[in-house]
Amino acid sequence: TIFARGLVNEPASTMTPKHLVDIAKTLADAHAKKISLKVLDQQAMEKIGMGGVLAVARGSEEAPYLVHLTYTPSGKAKKCVVVVGKGITFDSGGLSLKPAEHMEDMKIDMAGCAAMLGLFSGIADIAPDGEVHGISAICENMPSGKATKPGDIVRTMSGKTIEILNTDAEGRVTLADTLHYGQLLKPD
Repeated sequence: TIFARGLVNEPASTMTPKHLVDIAKTLADAHAKKISLKVLDQQAMEKIGMGGVLAVARGSEEAPYLVHLTYTPSGKAKKCVVVVGKGITFDSGGLSLKPAEHMEDMKIDMAGCAAMLGLFSGIADIAPDGEVHGISAICENMPSGKATKPGDIVRTMSGKTIEILNTDAEGRVTLADTLHYGQLLKPD
């Protein structure tokens, strides 16, 4: 909890998508025998069809990433669990811009990712007997000339399409891809 709270309290100007990837790398490196890390960059997400994440990230200068941490137990895994956390490091609302007073705390829109990273900060010490995957699509939701527009249609990793009517609905759009990615791991 304290680890996650520390991440959430950082300002959005420093808690960028790349910074969260670096934190995930640090966690994996600290427990290299138990925790592995896979990071997908924009090109890799394009290749597997993560159109939801890419649509949300389109308006930002910050590159998007998908972080996939895996904890592997010492013996044969009894179960497989997938934890997915929302990783929007700043949510302006995109072109459906939030009022200023509702934007002040939008650095906390990555609290789901922070909770997942918090879990991985202590999982090697807890040493559960199951395999645990932590997944988060990490990006910003910003307005720009490249941003997704209301009325745009995006294809998600599952092949389903979403008509974006309000660009401030970025959480469910990114989670459509990350939840599908998690399902491919066949969790219990």
